[in-house]
Amino acid sequence: MSDIARPSGDNSYAGLQRKLKTFAVALETASEALGKIQKDMRDHASLATATATQLGEAGGDERYVDLTDTVATLLGEAATQTQRTKSAADTGAAAARAAADTHRAKYGALDEIRTSRTTKTPKPGFFS
Repeated sequence: MSDIARPSGDNSYAGLQRKLKTFAVALETASEALGKIQKDMRDHASLATATATQLGEAGGDERYVDLTDTVATLLGEAATQTQRTKSAADTGAAAARAAADTHRAKYGALDEIRTSRTTKTPKPGFFS
């Protein structure tokens, strides 16, 4: 994913479209991974809660019951924060796709004209 953050000199129409698509895909991939991590954290939090309950019922030392219950609580809080990060990744992916769509709507036809032309295009400022 580090290649995505690396700038390149290709700022052409196709280059920008490619960058936006790559960024959106990377964010979607991260979102999927975060979803799996969140599920695992929730499962482990439930397991820790059950373990704390069983430890308490078995007459275990109250200190260990409390520590296990604290682990369950912290895992639940971490899962909540993971969900927030996943939501941010989803929002970022949607924004990247929307930016690509807007860019395509504004400049797609122009790029098609420029790339299908067989003659050279004058340098910017030629007509001014």
